[in-house]
Amino acid sequence: MAKSAADNHNGGESLFDAVVRLGEVAPDAPANLRDAIHLGLRLTPESDALSELVFLTASQPARAAQATVCGIRDPLLEEIRRQLGAWFANPTFKFQLPLGAPRTAFQERLRAALIATKSGDLHTYADLAKQLQSAPRAVGQALGSNTLPLIVPCHRIISAGKNRLTGFNHASTGPMLTLKAWLLDREAHA
Repeated sequence: MAKSAADNHNGGESLFDAVVRLGEVAPDAPANLRDAIHLGLRLTPESDALSELVFLTASQPARAAQATVCGIRDPLLEEIRRQLGAWFANPTFKFQLPLGAPRTAFQERLRAALIATKSGDLHTYADLAKQLQSAPRAVGQALGSNTLPLIVPCHRIISAGKNRLTGFNHASTGPMLTLKAWLLDREAHA
């Protein structure tokens, strides 16, 4: 059963209501990502919506060490896991999950814009900034802090420059960029 947000804090590090290995929901993921990336799932304090999906990698050992796998299966956590598997099997799958509310009006507008992007569509930071009447750098920072990646598909936003994959999840190198490239490639070929 999911714990309340107050119960989930331990010395400043948040625990998760469940942790899923990428390979469990995406068995076709590249071998170097299947076991290297885990998805930390956190529900709202009321346990009625998904509040956060966090990518956990070996480069974040403190966060990964704090992750807990729920012992008693929660129906919402099971549904989140099922829908993640369905999306990885078919990138045109539309998530239908209750989501925690965005923290700010800008995040709400950003979420709406990202959810409106279709699988296989790519937009630049500048395109999204223009749509949101913001600056590309502000959009990039907000995308890096997206609390619901995959479900709110920030990986579909790329740079207009020569190096189009400039970052993902506040990382500019490593497994996060490999993950972004793989996500975009599989959506392009779906």
